[in-house]
Amino acid sequence: MWILTAVLLLIPLFPAFSQEGTVRLFREVQGPYSIVEKSDWSRYDNGKYIGHVYREVRASIIPQAMQQYRGNFFVMEETLRDMRQSARAVDEVIPVSFRIDGERVAIDPPGDDRGFPSLRNFPAIPADAIKPGSKWIAKGKRAVDPLNEGKPVVIPLVAEYEYRGIEDYRNIPVHRIVAKYASRYEGQGEAFQVQGTHNVDILLRVSDGIPLLMRDTLDETYSWPNGSTIRFRGFTLTFGDGLVPLDREAFITTVKTTERTLPTGSGTKKSTDPGIDKIAESGIDLAAVPEGVKLTVKDIRFEPDSDQMLAAERPRLDMIARVLKETPDRTFLVEGHTAAIGRPTGEMELSVQRAKGMVDELVSRGIPAERFIYKGWGGTRPLGDNTSDEGRRINRRVEITILE
Repeated sequence: MWILTAVLLLIPLFPAFSQEGTVRLFREVQGPYSIVEKSDWSRYDNGKYIGHVYREVRASIIPQAMQQYRGNFFVMEETLRDMRQSARAVDEVIPVSFRIDGERVAIDPPGDDRGFPSLRNFPAIPADAIKPGSKWIAKGKRAVDPLNEGKPVVIPLVAEYEYRGIEDYRNIPVHRIVAKYASRYEGQGEAFQVQGTHNVDILLRVSDGIPLLMRDTLDETYSWPNGSTIRFRGFTLTFGDGLVPLDREAFITTVKTTERTLPTGSGTKKSTDPGIDKIAESGIDLAAVPEGVKLTVKDIRFEPDSDQMLAAERPRLDMIARVLKETPDRTFLVEGHTAAIGRPTGEMELSVQRAKGMVDELVSRGIPAERFIYKGWGGTRPLGDNTSDEGRRINRRVEITILE
């Protein structure tokens, strides 16, 4: 029961200063992006307050050729305030592919619009040079899904912008832009109507134009012909940053190399790390995938019908932790899988528990919990034949993806 609000923060904006002291913002793609969006809303059903909505969306977006982009949006389950630094359970994984044609975002394929990215041509950049106090108006679009039915509706918006100038944000020079727009939409038949306001504070890093922060303060009410209403009031914070591209093949080669150069207090030395070097011999596959680098831990051994790993798994867990520590600035997606033996609900629950169990084991080995997101798939993604012992053994696995 929530609104899809992940923001398109893919296009860096590069400032050029004219002799008159004005600023011209240009669009230029500069490699992969990460997006983290956190929403904190009060919800009212038919005028009655029913509680707070806490949501988080993360995305890794990778530019392709000819203004094409791909990636995944990870929609997190509701969380509590005191869990903000914990690992997140993924409610949905939404793959995206889209193209930017001028001011238009075209989802590819056209009939597969699942609402991400939701803000399109927002923030919009003026064609002319600007200075503090400059204002402009631009059209955009926004995908909303107030009942969380997986049926987003793309509605138009017209935003008013004002450039405030350059200031510091956490010791980083940024351009500040403020924007506001009203939500006005009247659906046909049984569709909803929406009215509301959005006031958005936007910070763009001066050095490369990356949108470091957007704070959207909103008050929005959805209504239906039967008289029912849902109101959301609060704010959404969106953090964006550029990523250093992950050299997948070089990383895999580094992990698998027997003789490696390691730093010491007095220089470097050659060292063999049998825990990492023998990763393939330990039943762990390491492979480049579109999302990054995936470690598939095969035939992971748990207590029967439990998320408790056997003590014999400790060497493999130590090995995995050492591999993940090779990438200190990445997010790790942990996915649990089970064999399919005719109990889909129980298998799904068990796969989530086992994914979370893997996260807990790796956190206990010194990796920060907030770097993990996790999801269970039950027996819905088999690699082997579930009618055989060998096939079921292959299907019982945990996959860890080092995200781009």
